[in-house]
Amino acid sequence: MEFIQIFNLTLPVQQPAVVIALFGAWLYTRCKYGKSFAEQISSVSFLFVMVWKFSIVLLQLPIVIKAPLSLLYFNGGLYGFWLGLASALFYAYVKKMPTFNTAEAWAFVVAIYPFALSILSNTFTIWHVVQFTGSLLFFIFAKEGLEKALILLLFWQLLFLSGDGRLFSVESLVYISVTVYFIFWRKKT
Repeated sequence: MEFIQIFNLTLPVQQPAVVIALFGAWLYTRCKYGKSFAEQISSVSFLFVMVWKFSIVLLQLPIVIKAPLSLLYFNGGLYGFWLGLASALFYAYVKKMPTFNTAEAWAFVVAIYPFALSILSNTFTIWHVVQFTGSLLFFIFAKEGLEKALILLLFWQLLFLSGDGRLFSVESLVYISVTVYFIFWRKKT
């Protein structure tokens, strides 16, 4: 795991990359769908980050009791991440957010995250530009059918993850899980 230092704060490089991707998705939805839907996306993003960050209280209560400042420095780890993702998806479902628009916001997160991660971890190559550009094709194919476009985006990301030897990583599992969620969510709405 690589770390990035921002002033006196040291973070895993994935955390600022996630925040950058979520901000990019918010900015995209603000420009395309307006303030109302962008506020829904920001609520989902805020819920995800807060649950991920403060799930340490549920998962490591003895540590938090002994050292309350650990809330500032630690998050809920992998279990907290999944808990945050599940709560964000559940919130979007309960709020009946438009599936197509929400899937487009997710696609924007998927397009930006690897790009931001490569820049922050100083591993940026031309292949990251190819990956980002190919991910943007989702927005062209989404007009043809959301399920096909989501599956195309999923396989595109998995292609690059397999090239990096990370096909069986948490990142690929997140991509697969959220894609399956959107396909089943769309079938129910």
